Amino acid sequence: MLRRLLLAVLVALPGGGLGAQGVRLPAAGPAKPDWIENLPEVPGRLYAMGTAELSGNEGDAIARASDRARLGVVSRLRATVKGRTSVTTRTSELQQPGGKASGAGERQVRDEVSVGAAVEDLPGLVVERTHSDPVGRTVYALAYLDLAVARGALAARLDQAKASRIRVGDELSRKARWRLRKLQDELGRIDGAITLLAFTGTGLELRPALQTERGAVDKALQRLENKDLPPMDLSRTAMGLRANVEFPPGIQAYLESQILECGLVYRNLNPDLILSFTFAGGARGPEFIYVDVAPYSGVTYQLDAKMVILEGEGLAITRPVPLQLSQSDSPEGMVNQFRRLFERRLPKLVAEVVTEVQ
Repeated sequence: MLRRLLLAVLVALPGGGLGAQGVRLPAAGPAKPDWIENLPEVPGRLYAMGTAELSGNEGDAIARASDRARLGVVSRLRATVKGRTSVTTRTSELQQPGGKASGAGERQVRDEVSVGAAVEDLPGLVVERTHSDPVGRTVYALAYLDLAVARGALAARLDQAKASRIRVGDELSRKARWRLRKLQDELGRIDGAITLLAFTGTGLELRPALQTERGAVDKALQRLENKDLPPMDLSRTAMGLRANVEFPPGIQAYLESQILECGLVYRNLNPDLILSFTFAGGARGPEFIYVDVAPYSGVTYQLDAKMVILEGEGLAITRPVPLQLSQSDSPEGMVNQFRRLFERRLPKLVAEVVTEVQ
């Protein structure tokens, strides 16, 4: 009698209790939200849910569930999405002291999903909520498409494209031709997004203005395609600098001097090109050089950035180039390494600009 009473008390304790064999039962997770069983119905929004197995890193599982939720929204729009399932078998061997080795195989099935380019051009598609269920080993994500946001963003992009075309005007240069080609691509992406939203009727009223603008860009581009345009003159091309951090003393002047070494003009006011840096960082956010402290390796100095050349209006001309350094000597040593790496990368980026614009 006393033993049964003790077991009843232990089972009733917060955080779980003991099973029949004295094994502690797992604590129950938070209650599942209603949206897992019934998707919300909100006027002007299109909802979908995605799930992922909760194994290993929870952040990775949340990212997979979020991708699948976005894919769910897209599938409701009858879009084409890319998906692939890979199967991996891993075999491990266990050797008992004085005994034979025994092998065990573990089969892992992984869904590799990617959101297509059409979705990247679909504004207003966001993941609203996530929920982790440790007992069920599942992560849930709820995504929705805000149709009003999508329509407004597409209208703004169309206005920006028209303004960019007007700024090109009658300019006869290879850079102007490159701008118009990029505008053709942008208008095509806007058209694709409107087609994607046709199921909802969102953005269809933008079609006449879109077709008018595509015709104007095509006409302006055709005029330049028939011209024998002079090659890009670097000595008449101004480049400015942009970064998401404040450079240490001396680095700004050094970067300016390297731009001049490449034959360009340095100018931050209305430049033709922009050399843009995006730095990562530690716990305090983006930094030029940040400190990483590990229990065993000690202090290391890190530099993690991406560098890209933009056209004056902000369009990327080159691919992003990584600048990643790590060492334990000193911050000064990191600065010297950065200079050597930058001096190798910048001329190649400038050459890429010349090739792209030509």
